[in-house]
Order: sequence, then C-alpha cells, then structure tokens
Amino acid sequence: VNRVHWLRAKAQLERWMEEEKTLKNEADWVPAYFKGRGDMWEERMEETDAQDNSGHHAYAAKQRQMWHQLAASATNAL
Repeated sequence: VNRVHWLRAKAQLERWMEEEKTLKNEADWVPAYFKGRGDMWEERMEETDAQDNSGHHAYAAKQRQMWHQLAASATNAL
C-alpha cells in the first residue's frame, strides 16, 4: 500500500514539475508574440507612409499600439 501511495505521489510531482515548466515557457512566449505582432503592424504602418494612405496608416498605428500595450501588460503581469 505504501509503494502505491509513493508512486502516485511521485507521478503527481512529475506532473506538477511539467506544468511549471510549461507555464514558464508560456510566460516567455506570450509577451514575445505580442511584441512580434506589434512590430509587424509597425512595418505595415511604415509601408503606408510611402503610399500616402492616411486611413491605412491610422489603422496600422492603432493596431501597433494595441499589440505593444498587450506586450507590456503581459510582461508586467507575468
């Protein structure tokens, strides 16, 4: 009976350690993803400058700001 309890406890510990590792990876990945999306919209915003398209420029600027704010918020929260 003690061996069974020990094996169950060991398996649970291993699951918790794997979950912790996964959460740490996600904590690194999420802000990086948001920043990457913000950088993508910044490139699009710069492309619209060359085309003299003020509506597209405004939309791209708004999207860039949103993604960068999400990145900052995710970094602060994690």
